[in-house]
Amino acid sequence: MKLDPGAVRRILVLRYRSIGDIILSNPALAGLRRMFPAAKIHMVVDDVFEDVLYGNPNVDKIILSPRKPSGPKWKADIAMINKLRAAKYDLAVDLHGGPRSSWFTLFSGARWRIGHGFRWRNRLCYNMAVPTPDFDDHTWRVQYRVVNALGSAWPEKPEFFLNFPEKAMESARAKVGETGFNFDMPIVLLHPGARIQVKRWPAEKMGALARWLVDEKGAAVFLAGSKADEEEIKSIRRAAGYALPYFTNLNVGELAALIKMANLIVCNDSGPMHMAGALNTPILALFGPSDPKIWEPMGADVKATITGAPMECMPCDQKGCPYEGAHCMTRIELGEVKRELEKLLPPHA
Repeated sequence: MKLDPGAVRRILVLRYRSIGDIILSNPALAGLRRMFPAAKIHMVVDDVFEDVLYGNPNVDKIILSPRKPSGPKWKADIAMINKLRAAKYDLAVDLHGGPRSSWFTLFSGARWRIGHGFRWRNRLCYNMAVPTPDFDDHTWRVQYRVVNALGSAWPEKPEFFLNFPEKAMESARAKVGETGFNFDMPIVLLHPGARIQVKRWPAEKMGALARWLVDEKGAAVFLAGSKADEEEIKSIRRAAGYALPYFTNLNVGELAALIKMANLIVCNDSGPMHMAGALNTPILALFGPSDPKIWEPMGADVKATITGAPMECMPCDQKGCPYEGAHCMTRIELGEVKRELEKLLPPHA
């Protein structure tokens, strides 16, 4: 179905989750803005990720999808469909590609509907085709292919965006200040979290790294994560032999501010890794079951990725690991991480 750019005044974009995927959708959003400068762009995300789009210049309105609706899920879905249909979108762009987003694209009532035809369901819901991405395309390129199929040229340099309110920086600085930290010292932020356990570097090694950073590099080391990461963070502190300051009660804005404040972040493949990329904070990212060709952090001028010694199963679908305690992340050696950090640490560290 041929698109008439002049008839596109309202655009619906669907990208429910997660932090990294939403950040990596920014080039696609910027491409839509360039192609349809007068159109209003509305984006559907899960309500827990609203702050990831704070101040985004390429989104005019954020539509929140309840992660945990108060009533039956089907009622929340029908209410969302009615809301989308009432907005009378001309173009629906599915950057998510899952069952829910593809059906919502169809039921939105938009005249033009586009997304990747990965499944029969998707092909049924869209009326515009997108070329199949290469198997090793980076995630931002996979999402941009949808916009490119509309006629938006590939950017010379992809744009990544993350912002936070000033009050988030004030709050983060206050919380750091409560630890007695001297702001003249270089900050190294360690974020041990990841969606699944086999994407996490072992706590003993992270703790030994923290001790080296404090003893040998004179760095102020902070730990951050969610409430679910508390036990792992405590294990890291025990392995380090120091009562390192840690934060597990930060909202997205405060975490972004802390990452921006840091001179360097060491993390696994995770949402905070992509936040650091968008904020141009130097990154050392640790990879195991996921492929850095597809997921490496984008945006940061100073970055490095380390992958454990190859295993026949790498990368994998991350739906179960037969190796348990000897998985790929355990094969990343402490010495290798130290050598890479020597190149990345600021000169005064």
